[in-house]
Amino acid sequence: MMKSGVVLIAHGSRREEANTEIRNLVHQVQEANPHGIYEVAFMQFGSPDLKSAAARMAAKGVKRIVVVPLFLITGNHVTQDIPQELVNLKSDYPDLEVILARHLAGHPALVTIIQDRIVEAFMEGEVVGE
Repeated sequence: MMKSGVVLIAHGSRREEANTEIRNLVHQVQEANPHGIYEVAFMQFGSPDLKSAAARMAAKGVKRIVVVPLFLITGNHVTQDIPQELVNLKSDYPDLEVILARHLAGHPALVTIIQDRIVEAFMEGEVVGE
């Protein structure tokens, strides 16, 4: 059986607390599946980058990775930058099978999340400027 892992990749932020939120999310995903192998990666302003995350996967003996873009919209990172980085990874790791998952836009759970946030705001949100 081929050893597999998952890289969750986000944009990254100059604000380290934002990058910490992404790391915490990846930690929660790991806790939900303790037997999985997970890494975080950032496109910009955060560390590690995708190449470093893939290197860590390879060092763990992973032969197949799924890269999950933590992006809400179909922007340049989703359509161009991440796919190009994956092509580059294949030249660095020719034996590594790389699979690109879809980004988050269009997933039906997002409607539920948005509805939950709206209800939450009406119930306990703070009015701005008061």
